Formats: sequence, structure tokens, C-alpha cells
Amino acid sequence: MSALGDPRFEQLYKPKFSFFNPIQTQVFHTLFHTDSNVLVGAPTGSGKTIMSEFAMLRVFKETPKKKIIYIAPLKALAKERILDWKMRLGSESMRKSVLELTGDCTPDLAALKDADLLITTPEKWDGISRNWQHRSYVSDVALVIIDEIHLLGQDRGPVIEVIISRMRYIAEQTGSSVRFVGLSTALANAKDVADWLGI
Repeated sequence: MSALGDPRFEQLYKPKFSFFNPIQTQVFHTLFHTDSNVLVGAPTGSGKTIMSEFAMLRVFKETPKKKIIYIAPLKALAKERILDWKMRLGSESMRKSVLELTGDCTPDLAALKDADLLITTPEKWDGISRNWQHRSYVSDVALVIIDEIHLLGQDRGPVIEVIISRMRYIAEQTGSSVRFVGLSTALANAKDVADWLGI
């Protein structure tokens, strides 16, 4: 845990365990100490959510005013993340604002501007980011986490592709950088997906 170098960050994991597992340990440096795009392909139950949190903690540490977008292809997954992150990241020590932005739930503009982490679905973020020139919070995004990216082979693929291209374009236009982290179960064509994500 001490590798995180911040007692607030350590507190997020302390109750559950005191060491990161082997896969988390292998990706730790890249996710927590660099701004590289990353594709993590690892079996279910290997702690990929925590791996994505390393990249989130980097944003909190380096660019706390920036936003993080977490894209979940399934509403059930979005709900699960909301409950967990609202409790842990919204804690007394972290004080991060976590918002849900799905078909069921559209927060008001003030809440969106104040949010540190937006949990959304591909379709919802596609709709919102289309109009990015009129929505300042879209160009404040520093990190996009795409969960269950192996589902791309299905009908959601084109939407995610559009989101990634658009976020890259916005970053280019505004002169800021956007980092992409893809999470997946083990993939047969990891290299193709990585090329497609710009990794």
C-alpha cells in the first residue's frame, strides 16, 4: 500500500487488504506514475477496478480540477460502481463528487461542473460530448476509463469508437491531453484493440 505514497489513498484499501495482487503490482507503475494509454486484459476477479483506480488517483494527485469519465457498457455495472465509489471516494478523507449520468439519471449543470467522476454509458456520453463546445465540463476530462471493452465486438463498438475519436479531437482542439484506460477480460486480439485505443 505504501507505494501510493499518500495516507488518504492507502485508506481506500486498508480495510480489505494490505498488498496489491501480482497483476495489480505489474501495472501499478504505468497506471500511477505515467500518463500512457493502457489496456488491461486480465481474468474476472483479478482486481481490474482497483487497477483503474490507480489512474484515477493519479488525476486526483496531479490535476485535481480535471474530470474522470468511467464508461460502463451495462447499467448494472454502472450502478455497482456508483455505490462503491460514492462510499469510498466520497468519504471524509477523499471528498470526491461521484455522479451517475445514464438514461435513468441526468444531473443538473451545476452538479456536472462540480463532479470529479462521472459514471456513464457509451450512448449517454456520446450524446453529451457531441455538443462539447457548449459544455465546458466535457473539455475538462483528463481520463476516460472504458470497462468491459471486450463487449466491443458487439453492437456497442461503433459508439465507443466515436467517443474515443471525439475525445481525442477535443483534446487536440483544447490543447489538453486525455488518457484512455481500457479494461477487459483476457483478449485473443489484444494488440488490435490496443492499436485501436492508441496504445
